[in-house]
Amino acid sequence: MQVARQGLDALLAAKEKVVAGSAKTKVQEMANKILPDKAKAETHRKMAEPGSGESEKTD
Repeated sequence: MQVARQGLDALLAAKEKVVAGSAKTKVQEMANKILPDKAKAETHRKMAEPGSGESEKTD
């Protein structure tokens, strides 16, 4: 629900882009702007491993 609200608020404010979600998601977005592709690929690999999302808390 949080992401939907953030998206709707951005739409109504005529924003071209919004990074919706948790603070962790927003930090990842900022890091992706400066990290080299190799570092981003390694991070994605770790996040995509089977079972990697089991310790993540969902809203």
